[in-house]
Amino acid sequence: MPNIVDFDTIKDIKTLLVQPKGWTKPLYIEYGVGLHYSVTPSYYWRVKGTTHTFIIPISRFHYVTAGKYEKHFEEALEGFRTEYLEWEKENFQGAEWQEDYRKEYSKFISEAIPE
Repeated sequence: MPNIVDFDTIKDIKTLLVQPKGWTKPLYIEYGVGLHYSVTPSYYWRVKGTTHTFIIPISRFHYVTAGKYEKHFEEALEGFRTEYLEWEKENFQGAEWQEDYRKEYSKFISEAIPE
């Protein structure tokens, strides 16, 4: 379900170009630092032009990325795309929040993956 964070509360916001399979190009990620549940230092990130925010603790992020930020964002978005296309097959009828995702991501996700 959508997780919307006011990016005015996020610090040190950066923009990164990524190229996940099945997404429009160019695709930019905005990410910055905040405290998740007011305790855990985390990266908050989203596709530029959307409001849904993904969150990952900074320590976990550095562990899984080994400094390759683009790879993490691309893999996460490719997985999200797979779920999105399943919801699309069901006409976004599973839950009301799926329609919110359709509104946000339909212009970014393509059905076919170019070779």
